[in-house]
Amino acid sequence: MVVRVREINDEEGNKLRRIVRHHQSAIEVKRAQVILASAQGFTPPKIAVIALMSEDYVRTLIKAFNLHGFKMLQPKWGPGRPSRFTEEHRKGLVALALSHPKDLGLPYTQWSLSRLREEAMQRGVVDTISEEWLRVILLESEVGHQSLRTWKESPDPEREVKKAYIEKLTRQPHNPPVVLSGDEIGPIQLIPHGGAGWFPTERPGRIPAEYHKGLGTTYYFLMLNVYHQQLSGTVYRTKHSVNWLDFLKEERAKYPADEPVYLIQDGLSTHWTPAVRQWAREHEVILVPTATHASWMNPVETHAKDIEELALPGTHFTTGAAVGDALDAAVEYRNEERIRRGKRFRDTVRKNRRHQARVPVWLRTTNAEVAS
Repeated sequence: MVVRVREINDEEGNKLRRIVRHHQSAIEVKRAQVILASAQGFTPPKIAVIALMSEDYVRTLIKAFNLHGFKMLQPKWGPGRPSRFTEEHRKGLVALALSHPKDLGLPYTQWSLSRLREEAMQRGVVDTISEEWLRVILLESEVGHQSLRTWKESPDPEREVKKAYIEKLTRQPHNPPVVLSGDEIGPIQLIPHGGAGWFPTERPGRIPAEYHKGLGTTYYFLMLNVYHQQLSGTVYRTKHSVNWLDFLKEERAKYPADEPVYLIQDGLSTHWTPAVRQWAREHEVILVPTATHASWMNPVETHAKDIEELALPGTHFTTGAAVGDALDAAVEYRNEERIRRGKRFRDTVRKNRRHQARVPVWLRTTNAEVAS
């Protein structure tokens, strides 16, 4: 039986997409990449090549997400010395933080750490506590300071049909059709991009601190061959429908004219103009839409962050062509790496089929849990 992630809704899917595309933690990005790829219909052997992990570890991550949800995305480090705050203290602090100050007769509507600390001590929840310990307890209880957000559930009446169709295309193990997945990366501003690297002590690399945004933005159109997990792309100054159609023509020309090509893309208006639809009908291209407000279903979403991280940090491009050259080089490197390292991962799995991986950190039992 194929191990796969549980059914996820659009809110969870879009949250995974945001983590993969924009999160700063490399560990969380990689784990979210595995879960999102599984939700898109890929099997563990295929995900192992995508994420450059062993098949066993991919299955472990998927099972952990099914049991623990988004909590398993976050790495957990050594606990240090035991806390002096009991479970009752923690529950009281969390309950106070989740309450609304107005309901308690207070003259403000939002908690800050200092206000929360003072109110907790006044109400006798704890005798004393520092703001930093209060922050740690709340974060460990999965309570964070966040902005209010809106959310959208897909109103598409054909959501399940579209999702099943995409999964059918991504799960073909033998004699698969040509399935492409396309989207845009951007807008990419032509400004200095921060990053990190190895430098002599107290002599880090430098990028300009003062700049003007007069150079504009650019976009990188990215295409994924779903079965072979190979990427290609082209840079454009705008994501106009004319540019998108030009990009599709360039990608379609790579395959025989009489061979049907399936193209998965989200519902952006520039992807579905009459000109695009007409061209698709005339050139054996079957357009496959993701559900409304569910662009996470698009398989190329799991690759965009990798390409940006390879090409942009620590750079200061002044032209769109320079950005395009850097992203093209990143795509070429990623394609070669997936072929080279993907084969190595498959060989490792064959040789160590009976090897049992150690228990992941999010499943380990701490001393405090044992004592309780």
